[in-house]
Amino acid sequence: MDALKAVTAFFCGQLGFDHFIYALRMPTRLSDARLIMIDGYPPSWVAHYFAQSYYDVDPVMSYCADNVLPIEWCSLDLQAGSASARMMEDAARFGLKSGVTMPLHGPNGELGILSFGMDRADEAARTLTKRALPYVQMIAAHVHDAIKRLHGLNDAQERPKLSKRELECLRWVGDGKSSWEISQILNLSERTINFHINNATLKLGAASRQHAATKAVLQHLIRPHPF
Repeated sequence: MDALKAVTAFFCGQLGFDHFIYALRMPTRLSDARLIMIDGYPPSWVAHYFAQSYYDVDPVMSYCADNVLPIEWCSLDLQAGSASARMMEDAARFGLKSGVTMPLHGPNGELGILSFGMDRADEAARTLTKRALPYVQMIAAHVHDAIKRLHGLNDAQERPKLSKRELECLRWVGDGKSSWEISQILNLSERTINFHINNATLKLGAASRQHAATKAVLQHLIRPHPF
């Protein structure tokens, strides 16, 4: 991790930026997530960011959640006086006036970002951020891959062994179907459907059938068809 931080800091400087941060959010529950960071931002800003719960109004994170291309901060759609605009103004006071961010999306709902920032907001800064876009996109992919290897995220994860029928029933539960409706779809008795759903719920350590379906999605056991 120290070597990865050093090489990311090197590229940050080569591109003309002052600070960088890489963060990876991996959902463990719908109410919580695991966070991995390589932090090259001003420590005072990071502490202030979390103390103010800025992650709830961060326009960069909002953009990254729905997009796959890098963005210059100056291109963010901010409404004057909004909480998001105030957050960016606050960031500027901590030396993050201009920057670029690359979003990264994983197959299990992970969201990663790599941001490079600088304490400038003049025309030269705009030239630097625009020129950096393709490089940040490429660097982010390699940093993301290195993080996955370092933390064993590419390794096969221990998952409950659910039968094909149990997974099929949970998929329909996730779509809001009752046991009776699932029995009509699969041409099985309602008792059989409940048997499979109860088995899946026990295997997943879930509190209810809805909780079981949610856990199955988070663990990537079920997904929409096709593929």
